[in-house]
Amino acid sequence: MSDTAEATAPVSPLLDSREVASYLKVSESTLSRWRSAETGPPFIKLGGIARYRLEAINQWLQNLEPHHGSPS
Repeated sequence: MSDTAEATAPVSPLLDSREVASYLKVSESTLSRWRSAETGPPFIKLGGIARYRLEAINQWLQNLEPHHGSPS
């Protein structure tokens, strides 16, 4: 293995709508509505098909969590 291959950062897998809906425990139609309203997790379009990075979904979920008070 070359040094450049070892230095390459891992790539977050791309998931399709079915996989993301299952991961989030929502219907595919809910996910579609979120895309239209631009309120759901970030996605990219590849050949007209929405794909989601797992890392971006997890970050979106983290941003939804309420922050109660400031840290001590």
